[in-house]
Amino acid sequence: MEHAEAPPEAERPSRLRALGADIGPKLFITLVAAGVSALLIPWITGKWQDHKQQLELRTSLASDMSRAYTGVIVTGRFVTGGLIYSGSSSQVENRAATQNAWTAAVHDWLVDSGTIGAQLTGRYGVDGIAADWREYVNAVTRYMRLGSQVAPADRTALLRDEKAYVGAAPFSWSPLTRTKNFKNDPAFRASYTALGAWLLGRGDGLVQEELRLSPRV
Repeated sequence: MEHAEAPPEAERPSRLRALGADIGPKLFITLVAAGVSALLIPWITGKWQDHKQQLELRTSLASDMSRAYTGVIVTGRFVTGGLIYSGSSSQVENRAATQNAWTAAVHDWLVDSGTIGAQLTGRYGVDGIAADWREYVNAVTRYMRLGSQVAPADRTALLRDEKAYVGAAPFSWSPLTRTKNFKNDPAFRASYTALGAWLLGRGDGLVQEELRLSPRV
């Protein structure tokens, strides 16, 4: 006995179920992929932009730091070594040129270092590198004062604080106790140059530290 063929109406549900079974997973995957893309791509873009801004901030701050301390320390070395003068035969004019160079360098240093300190505090907080920078600013400022004529009591205090900051150093401190005519003293110039070189190295260390941090943007 032959079976009668199923009517077309009976085949439709089966075909719909087969079509749904085929399209359903694909549609689900498509919807999930669209949702992930809508959320993930903006997140990745935001992270990339934050990273780019952090890199730019780190580089800018590091450049400002390096320029500030290098400029003032080199000027201090030049002034103490008698390498800055007016070009005139007049000693008065040469002394004025030296004094002007020293004053301008210290002024620029105090302004620039203060601005950098504010930026470091704003980007990284009051502790950490911002605190290290404040101590370093004081050390470089003392260095500049040691290269000028100051009262004996002030020089003693400056040297005490500078020794505490530097710690063990591969140079002699005793020549730096001289209070006058030290520009003509080779021992003074040697110790002063060595102290400046140490401070340059310390500044470079702070720059490298800053370049490894993640600033607030």
